[in-house]
Amino acid sequence: MFTGDRLRVARQRRALTKKSLAEQIGVAPRAITGWEADEYPPEPHNVAKIVSVLGFPVSFFKKDETSQTPSGAISFRSLTTKTAAQRDAVLAMCDIAKDVTSWMDTRFGLPEPDLPDLSDEEPSVAALLVRQEWGMGNKPIKNLLSLLEAKGVRVFALPDNCREIDACSFWSDDLPFVLLNTEKSSERSRFDMAHELGHLILHKRGAPSGRQAETEANAFASEFLMPEPSVQANRARNWSIGTLIQKKKIWNVSVSALAYRLHKLGFMSDWHFKSLNIEMQRRGFKKVEPDSSPHEQSKVFEHVLARLREKRVSLRFAANEISIPESELRGLIYGLAKVSFEGSTNKDVSTKPGSHLTVIK
Repeated sequence: MFTGDRLRVARQRRALTKKSLAEQIGVAPRAITGWEADEYPPEPHNVAKIVSVLGFPVSFFKKDETSQTPSGAISFRSLTTKTAAQRDAVLAMCDIAKDVTSWMDTRFGLPEPDLPDLSDEEPSVAALLVRQEWGMGNKPIKNLLSLLEAKGVRVFALPDNCREIDACSFWSDDLPFVLLNTEKSSERSRFDMAHELGHLILHKRGAPSGRQAETEANAFASEFLMPEPSVQANRARNWSIGTLIQKKKIWNVSVSALAYRLHKLGFMSDWHFKSLNIEMQRRGFKKVEPDSSPHEQSKVFEHVLARLREKRVSLRFAANEISIPESELRGLIYGLAKVSFEGSTNKDVSTKPGSHLTVIK
């Protein structure tokens, strides 16, 4: 049984239009439309061509229809100048991330979501309420990735041809997802995580959108990562570039994010803030973070990969179980965990009955 929606996912993942795919297969564009709409299945020889062109296994096209991720349900960052094909490639990747989540949850048991819905709160208030609910006080967050995973957020990397955006997030079947550009500095990646957490908590019901939503998510991230009492307690007499580089390590944020937060809190004048930004631009700090910290690693993927190593199961075999190319699975892990093994057996990779993955904060 050929599932047309799976053809849509694979085609969009390769950033192909129906017309361009039709040309590569040697059929009319109307055929692609008919196949994706399940009006009629492709002939066996065309299925072989689809597999060859798109690089997805035959089993992928026999899976059940996905709960298609609509563009309106996703918070995109830095997508305003991107093409429809780039947007669709990310949306398709979100669909694949849901397949990987289902596989991991079945075999390893992921933490249940524990995110409050604070859609009616102001962003800064929401950030304080989340900290209070999670028992964090005003302490700096040591490992934000582990914290999100412990609270049930499914965190993945944005793979090749999806890294034109900073990050994206969405809810699917009451599960929160975040996809990150892991090629950015650790500090900027952490802010992206906090920003997307803001979307998940503030905009679960889908509104507002656009610039207002981005502004609110930024305000949430700033307060969540750098609570005002914590910043107040670590104020400096003179906020020079050198002082910013030294102090940013307290909260593990970028020099730009710290300067912006100080200015917003009134701890830095407009003139001083503008001067520092000019200096940071001159030194290239807007592109390359000075004295950057190591990237945080995923406890979830560390556990899964360790289990695969124990069973001597290759990542390729795991990808085959999910019915996706190995490159897609590696792309979703890219930068979040080290993949440095190749198993050799096709063993059951499930944990013991009743076991559950616990992520340490």
